[in-house]
Amino acid sequence: MKKAYAVIGAGFGDEGKGLMTDYFCRRDGSVINIRSNGGAQAGHTVCTAGGKRHIFSHIGSGSFAGADTYLSGHFILNPILFSRELKILGADAGRIFIDRQCIITLPCDMLLNQFAETVRGSNRHGSCGVGIFETIVRSRDSRYRLVFGDILKADRNAVRSAMQRIHAEYCIRRADELGINGTARAELTDMLANANLTEHYIDDLFAMAAVCAAADAQLIEEYDTAVFEGAQGLMLDQNRADYFPHLTPSNTGMQNIRAILDRLEPRDTEICYVTRSFFTRHGAGRFDTESKDIADAYGLYDRTNAPNAFQGVFRYGWFDLPAFTESLALDRKYAAAGERIAVAVTHLDMTGGMLLCPEERLRPEALADRTGADMLYQVSGETAADVVCQPVNQMA
Repeated sequence: MKKAYAVIGAGFGDEGKGLMTDYFCRRDGSVINIRSNGGAQAGHTVCTAGGKRHIFSHIGSGSFAGADTYLSGHFILNPILFSRELKILGADAGRIFIDRQCIITLPCDMLLNQFAETVRGSNRHGSCGVGIFETIVRSRDSRYRLVFGDILKADRNAVRSAMQRIHAEYCIRRADELGINGTARAELTDMLANANLTEHYIDDLFAMAAVCAAADAQLIEEYDTAVFEGAQGLMLDQNRADYFPHLTPSNTGMQNIRAILDRLEPRDTEICYVTRSFFTRHGAGRFDTESKDIADAYGLYDRTNAPNAFQGVFRYGWFDLPAFTESLALDRKYAAAGERIAVAVTHLDMTGGMLLCPEERLRPEALADRTGADMLYQVSGETAADVVCQPVNQMA
């Protein structure tokens, strides 16, 4: 039977989803790597034994392993960031397929997002600043919605006219809703009127369309292995009211993946929930086990998440066992009968092979047992070669 793996972050993001996606994509036969939610705000780091290192944002993290990428209809396209990433990866990007229903971020979405975060000041939401939520809001109105299938039938003049109409009709109203006034409003208006910004964006848009093939979910049937790559984490899911408003506007767990799998022939499926051996959060919002001392005490560090104007500094905390188990319990309602549940614990090399809970040090085997997992992956390092797989029923 053909196989499917779902890689899902169990925390606030930055758990090690890129590493585990790379690991599962190193399978025999043909492999397709599916981005199942979010967009280019992802930052999934992959390191290889041969010395390659890249932070994947728009293209699938299985690319170094030779997997093709399918940007599903739940993914949000950003031609600007796609072009930047493709220039870095070159031939390593592999073949890329885009669902015709993918909505597309415009420069105005990114600008509205960034100006809104700036005017919020200390009340900012911790956004990445790449316009994900603003793209979704604009796309709710069919007059201003653009999807990949539209671009395949359009020319530069049509796209330019659509953008100008959105700037004139939509962006002014949306700026009012976001409280972008005064000097910020004037700066935004000037930037939207910049013809070079529009033309460079159209260049990137049509360049993306030229190197990618249009597809739908039936493409997956052509591959032996399907690896679904989730973005962000379960504690940032748009339905987690207990963490509102500092959430991401997408389904970060199995919900989108389930919708895709249910349209395909049955596969031998494993759902892998990924966590670090401690908790982290990049951006504002609730973080119950945050500790300002844990990073220094255990020498914790991160090479990917640099401080930035929108998310601030990278935050560290103790592993929150109740929050982890609750998140998995909420998401497992989308698991089908017979699908295996796996837990992957990364960064164990930093914590002596244990999870750092506030009141105890927990062995990964104990975590797998408490969550009823079928498989455990222990990761002490940065590459797929550092992943140790163990069926739970074979543990001593």
